[in-house]
Amino acid sequence: MSAKPATQLVAEVPLRPMTPALVLFGRDDAGRPRAAWFDASEAKLAAHAAEVMNLRVVQLANDEQRAFADQFTHGRLFGSGRAFIPYIRRELFPRLLELAGVQVDPDGTDLAPAAEDGPPAAPQEPERGSLPRATSAAPLPPAPPGPFVGHKLPRERDEIGLGSVVLAHEGPDDLWWEAEVIGINGTVHSLRWRDYPTEPTILRRADELALLPPAKA
Repeated sequence: MSAKPATQLVAEVPLRPMTPALVLFGRDDAGRPRAAWFDASEAKLAAHAAEVMNLRVVQLANDEQRAFADQFTHGRLFGSGRAFIPYIRRELFPRLLELAGVQVDPDGTDLAPAAEDGPPAAPQEPERGSLPRATSAAPLPPAPPGPFVGHKLPRERDEIGLGSVVLAHEGPDDLWWEAEVIGINGTVHSLRWRDYPTEPTILRRADELALLPPAKA
């Protein structure tokens, strides 16, 4: 009888903690504020997305600014050159404008998005004897579908998605600990412990997660 092959053990590489390095922010067509942070490894692609989407960019210079940015969701970059930038609470928007060096009206009203700043560019007249150039740009391809990017601190279960902080436990008899959703595959969520980000990734079903208490969320 031939011997059974030895089982190979595969060591899991701990995830590198991600730290906010810059924030993309702006408004949608309805004037609703939105923002998301990106880490240093995503800075180049995030800056390109800001140009494509006409968003502002804030470089985070110190721990206080990074702690402020951590209130937002970690953004998602798409192959089309765009990014997913979720909505944020309106009271956070003036602080982003301040970090970006933008003046805020004395009555507290925040200014318009970057697309509306400054006077409109003067139209260029075509040279004599030449046909006018077409100004319409080809539409960008739709962004590929991806996992739902949830609220940073969800108050309802249907708000749980990538970047959400929820409660999970290591076993039925263990305490609940804060964990961040870093991946979704159907109803299974990949999470990392918020206070122990270098620990191996854990997998939990949606019904095995809990929301933070309202006072903390």
